[in-house]
Amino acid sequence: MKEKLLNILKSIGLIFLILFFSAFFLMLFNIDITTADTSTYITYLTISNLIVIAIFIYIYRKTLISDFKKYRKNFFKYTRTGLKYWAIGFIIMLASNLVITNILKMGLAENEQGIRSLISVSPFFMFFNTVIYAPLTEELTFRKSIRDVISNKWFYIITSGLVFGLLHIASNLTSWTDLIYLIPYSSLGIALAMLYHKTDNIYSTMAIHAFHNALAMIVYLIGGLL
Repeated sequence: MKEKLLNILKSIGLIFLILFFSAFFLMLFNIDITTADTSTYITYLTISNLIVIAIFIYIYRKTLISDFKKYRKNFFKYTRTGLKYWAIGFIIMLASNLVITNILKMGLAENEQGIRSLISVSPFFMFFNTVIYAPLTEELTFRKSIRDVISNKWFYIITSGLVFGLLHIASNLTSWTDLIYLIPYSSLGIALAMLYHKTDNIYSTMAIHAFHNALAMIVYLIGGLL
């Protein structure tokens, strides 16, 4: 009981770390994002994210070491399994986005719009942020830490996916209709949770998460050049 309580507190703490550490770090150095120049803002944000990565690696150092050994031995097996689950989540994500934008006539989620604008301003920072920072911190939080709390398979998968989706849209919610964006975000989160439950290896989900984000970024950059 005590261990489960500690795992719950750890999971909540990690979510708060992802959500608020960068804002606290910028405030600590009196960086006002409304007036700071882009290079200063990106520099401090990069330092902030590196600190968060270091904290996550320290907390989960044993898991990261043991899982890496297993992942290296079973690389092709985990990759095939990962791509299968990713394809399912991606198809649902793509279909729901098409319905949202073309049938419901709602725009892209503000989180997505914000990411695209930052890619245009600082592609190298966004590559680091989306392909390294996000897969590592988000998978350890939404897959590993929640799995340490919830043992029931489907309760874990649904909870992990929904929390993952909700945290991606929470800061931009302006009405109840915006909850529709939970579908595309949570579909990927659920697929990743299913993958983690299947492989019990955090690198399998981090790799697929990084692959998905890198693919999305490449497609966006190519689209901008055409």
